[in-house]
Amino acid sequence: MMEPTRHKDYANVGHHDDHDESSTEVEESLMGDEKSYQKDVMFQRRPKSLREKLLAPFRSGRWLIDTALLLVIIGLLVKEQYKERRLNPWQIGGDMTGVAPEIPMKITTFKMDQSYAPNDTSKFFTPEVMDKWSELMPIGMGFQWVNDTDKYHDLPTPIIWPEKTVFTTSVTHQLHCLFTLTHIYSAYHSGHELPKDSHWHALHCFDYMRQAIMCSADMALEGLETTFPDHNGGSDGWDSKHVCKDWSQVTSYLERVRAYDDRQIY
Repeated sequence: MMEPTRHKDYANVGHHDDHDESSTEVEESLMGDEKSYQKDVMFQRRPKSLREKLLAPFRSGRWLIDTALLLVIIGLLVKEQYKERRLNPWQIGGDMTGVAPEIPMKITTFKMDQSYAPNDTSKFFTPEVMDKWSELMPIGMGFQWVNDTDKYHDLPTPIIWPEKTVFTTSVTHQLHCLFTLTHIYSAYHSGHELPKDSHWHALHCFDYMRQAIMCSADMALEGLETTFPDHNGGSDGWDSKHVCKDWSQVTSYLERVRAYDDRQIY
C-alpha cells in the first residue's frame, strides 16, 4: 500500500510575499505625506485676501485692544460708583425742601477781624459797629417769599406774614444769634444796659448755635495759634483754609427771593 504524498495539499497554494505588501504600504504612505505637504505649502503660499490683510493688524494687536477695553470698563464702573454717591441731592448746609438752589463752593482762609467784637467792648455799641453787623445781612434779612408751595416737600410752618407765604433762613438766624450773644456779652462787660430779653434769648441762641455748628461739622485742619496773649500752644484757627459757600452767591439768592426790603441784624 502506497504512503500518501505529504506535499500534495500545498501544490496549488500561491506564493505570498509579505515583503512586497509592506513596501507598497510604505510607498503609499510616503506619497500621501508628500501630497499633504504640497497642499500645506500651496495653502501657505496662497495670496491673502483683502479681509485677511485688514484684520491682520487687529489680530497682532489684540492684547492692546483687550487691555484698552478693560480699562474703559473699569473707568465706567468707577464713574457709576461716583455717580451713585452724588445721587444724594443734599448739600451740606443746604435746603432739603427743594426751594433753594445749590450754592457754589469756594476755599476761604480765616483771618482775625475784631471789628465786629472790639477789644474795648463799649465800642460795640457805636453806629459803625452796628452798621457793620447789619451789612452782614442780605437785603430782606433772609426772609424768603415762596410761591407754588405744592411744588416742594417738608416745608416748615410759614411765618405769619400778610398775603405771602414766607420762611426765614437758617444762616441769617445764626448771624442774628451770634450778634445777640456778642451784644449781651459786650453790654455786661462794659456796663451797658442788658436787653430785656437777654436771658431767654441767650439760652435760645446757645442751643441753636450748638446745633448749627454740629450740623455743618467743619472738618478743616487748624494749626498753631499766633494771637493768644499767653501763646499756650493751642490753635486760634486763623490762616486755616475752609471749604465754604460763596457768600456773594448766598446773599444774591436771598435778595432775589426776599419778602421785603429791610436790612438790620437786631
